[in-house]
Amino acid sequence: MGVVRKFPPSAFAPFCLAPGDALGSPRFVRFPGRWICTGGLRYQVSMNRKQRRVEARLGQHGRAADNLVPPIARWFGAALAHQRGGRAADAERVCREILSVDPDHAQTLHLLGLIKHQRGRSDEGIEHIRTAIMRDGRDPAFHHNLGNILKALGRPGDSIDCYERALALAPTSVDTLYNLGNAYQDLGQPERAAAYFERALRLNPKAIELHNNLGNALQDLGRLDEAIGCYRKALALRPDLGDSLDNLAGALQAQGNWDAAQSCYERALALRPDRVESLVGLGVVLRAQGRLEEAVARYQRALELSPDHPEARNNLGVALVDLGRREEAITHHKKALTLQPRRAELHYNLGSALQRQGLHAEALACYGRALALKPDYAQAHLNRSLALLLTGEFDDGWQEYEWRFSAKAYDRRFDRPLWSGEPLAGARILIHAEQGFGDTLQFVRYIPAVAECGGRVVLEVPASLAGLARTVAGISEVVAAGDPLPTFDCHCPLLSLPRVFKTNLATIPKTVPYLTVPAEASAGWADRIPTSPRPKVGVVWAGTTVGAIDLRLLQPLWEVDGVSWFSLQVGDRSADISSLRGVKIADLSPWLTDFAETAAAVCRLDLVISVDTSVAHLAGALGRPTWLLLRYPPEWRWLLEREDSPWYPTGRLFRQRNEGDWLSVAREVAAALAQMAY
Repeated sequence: MGVVRKFPPSAFAPFCLAPGDALGSPRFVRFPGRWICTGGLRYQVSMNRKQRRVEARLGQHGRAADNLVPPIARWFGAALAHQRGGRAADAERVCREILSVDPDHAQTLHLLGLIKHQRGRSDEGIEHIRTAIMRDGRDPAFHHNLGNILKALGRPGDSIDCYERALALAPTSVDTLYNLGNAYQDLGQPERAAAYFERALRLNPKAIELHNNLGNALQDLGRLDEAIGCYRKALALRPDLGDSLDNLAGALQAQGNWDAAQSCYERALALRPDRVESLVGLGVVLRAQGRLEEAVARYQRALELSPDHPEARNNLGVALVDLGRREEAITHHKKALTLQPRRAELHYNLGSALQRQGLHAEALACYGRALALKPDYAQAHLNRSLALLLTGEFDDGWQEYEWRFSAKAYDRRFDRPLWSGEPLAGARILIHAEQGFGDTLQFVRYIPAVAECGGRVVLEVPASLAGLARTVAGISEVVAAGDPLPTFDCHCPLLSLPRVFKTNLATIPKTVPYLTVPAEASAGWADRIPTSPRPKVGVVWAGTTVGAIDLRLLQPLWEVDGVSWFSLQVGDRSADISSLRGVKIADLSPWLTDFAETAAAVCRLDLVISVDTSVAHLAGALGRPTWLLLRYPPEWRWLLEREDSPWYPTGRLFRQRNEGDWLSVAREVAAALAQMAY
């Protein structure tokens, strides 16, 4: 048995669905394990007693008749020696001489089958071994080796039948148990694979390969602690085993233990600095730690050693996208595809890079090719939906958007049916928020339409939105997330409502305001934001998914005369205003304790200027003038190019033209603000 190597996880770059942000950071997807015995297939050859007796009789007859009959045993031994010595042509010649004398000699038929396979004529080899089995079906080696050939031809299901027959004849064969485990792993059945590896380990507890491959099966089953234990046992038996070091690193990665994973890869590289798999794995870890330039260096080194390594090529593309070097990334993704053109994930990653480059039609074509190869590829469906929605193709976009549940493992299950838009006739329907605050604020606009279908609407939202949500028309009851739910007859995720109502650009419910300020939240805001002849402008510069703008990049805004500035920023970034010199911004964060209070503050302002975060959605839902500062590429709901938003009639969009260029956006906003101030 040879050690089966499993490649480390490799990076793919989806547009991850995150609250209010469809362009998240890439995640890593593991390439399939390689289950190849590096020591070569084990071919067992022995003579049974009957054949030895026949040969003995032939030998005696030959000696009595002046050696007229060939000594088959000696000839067979010579053929076997030739085969083991790599002299396949000589071995085949001797086998044919034996069969010319004894056409039913099962061991020779078996050996000739092995030779044919080794010489690239596997179909002939299979037929010879099957003939040997017909002559003598009791030899487990015949069944075992036929299984080996079938497995080498990519037929693991057929090989299993052969191994099972071999195992019935030799129940304690560690080799056969090992190969059965590998075959089941090839078929994507790690639970059965693990059972065979464990059975083999009871017979040979010091087999390094068995500990390693059992770890692989357990890792595929998600039993990471047990997998790590297996890899450590393999390494205890052989500390310099690079394959197991890589596998251990992969399991530690899956647990998020990046430092320990890095240590394993570095140990493997210390043993062999040109180990490509370890370089690729280390690159994955470094990228996860935000050390992008170091990750790029590891991938580039891997490609120097193996220019046609698809994982290294792909992962380099992913890291380059992170660094904003998208044109280079696209080149590497295309190269990876020339190496593995039928790999759906590579089409998907190229699509991701193209979409980040603003090449949406090309990206959609890539997602289409990925789905042609892998129709149930959830993340490709999701990314396709985001590209469709971004380009205004709502009909197909909303349908594809339903794949978000499969892609993100949204595990909200109810024993009540999913609502699809049919009349409710007084039934109680649960509408449940599923994503971020901004998404919830944007899509509660659909609640009145649900109520018009004749139902009693129960809305479940995060606790900080509960008070504000009660002001939406048509709601019968609001439940804070985590509180017990009342009984209900059917349910629908909040962001599935556009699909249910077949929303297109012309039919977006755009009446504002659809939220109002609860009466209890209004007290005190007249003193905090007093009436003034100067424009009162609230500003938000950071969000949980979009990151933060350095306030110094917004200097053109602070230079506009005649503006009273108020900070609506909450959290740690609210202290950023202290970095500005000579700019007066009133900090409202101590009083912004929930969204109802924030709504009361917004309604005292003349304008809200915000990055793409929940406050922007809140201001738009309240019908207040809202200017959004949009990064490049934009999040799907803001569409392309346009300065207005079909979702928020009082909104105005200021877009980056180049990624990271906030200064140009600030100048454009400042020019518009100057007109307003005067």
